[in-house]
Amino acid sequence: MIRAVGLGGRARAVVAATTSSVEELRRLHDPSPEVAAAIGRLATGALLLASTLEKITRREPLLTVEVDGGGPAGRLIATASPAGWVRAMVANPLATSDQRADGKLDVSGVVGAEGQLVVTRDPGIGEPYRGVVNLVSGELAKDLAFYLSESEQSPAAVVLGVKCLREGRIANAGGLLVQLLPGVSDREALELTDRIRSLGAVSSRLADGKGPRQWLAEIFPEGCSIFGEVPARFFCGCSMERVERALKLLGADEIRAVLEEGGHGGSDVICGFCRMAYTLHPARLRELIAEVESERARFNCQDRDEIGMRN
Repeated sequence: MIRAVGLGGRARAVVAATTSSVEELRRLHDPSPEVAAAIGRLATGALLLASTLEKITRREPLLTVEVDGGGPAGRLIATASPAGWVRAMVANPLATSDQRADGKLDVSGVVGAEGQLVVTRDPGIGEPYRGVVNLVSGELAKDLAFYLSESEQSPAAVVLGVKCLREGRIANAGGLLVQLLPGVSDREALELTDRIRSLGAVSSRLADGKGPRQWLAEIFPEGCSIFGEVPARFFCGCSMERVERALKLLGADEIRAVLEEGGHGGSDVICGFCRMAYTLHPARLRELIAEVESERARFNCQDRDEIGMRN
């Protein structure tokens, strides 16, 4: 993934080849070809948007894109970091749709186009920023460009591409994001748009051996300045500690339900992003219930004390 500026600082671009990351997502989720293309586009798009985040604290900034278009795939989620890692999940990986007349995979058919796209930017400090827009196509590239224009008032072009082989493996995947910055003229914007259109499908460009640096050379024929380059990769980061923390947030009743469902042998909690199974034994689940109830009792006592002080 490469970040660059062109037109004398009046346009910003991010280009990425994400084939290995998307192939890892396909391996983990074993989706239909249509869903593989959808989740690959969403993961690539999340990476491109995450690249615009700046690290201002020791905690890593994150960006999450959620799409629920009412299609058979259900909700899709991708989380990415400007450091170049991404993870993604989908509610129904086996969803399918009819093939389009042009022979291409019908991504909007599995995603749907009657819902919303939600982008959450977490800078690592303060409250995360959440932007919500209605889907305009379900093809995801247009939807992300619409989000940038409507929610962040940032005119942009987004191109996403995923090429699936007949046996299901990902042949090529990548994308680009070009944002217009203050000072760009109408003529420059029009010429830039024409050059982006002339690139064609980024997956085809990758198949021809032309990677992100070649894309930048075509988008900015007069040259550009590269100011960041990181490897794009899949990474989840889940752990038993995070699983337990998530369970505690659900509350004691939900943990009891997990305990009853698992019986004496314990319960497996599956990470939706990487499919890792974490076994929670009955004794530990009881400890989590006790911790939740203890924390709730302590909070209630503090709340009563504050009411008494105000009275």
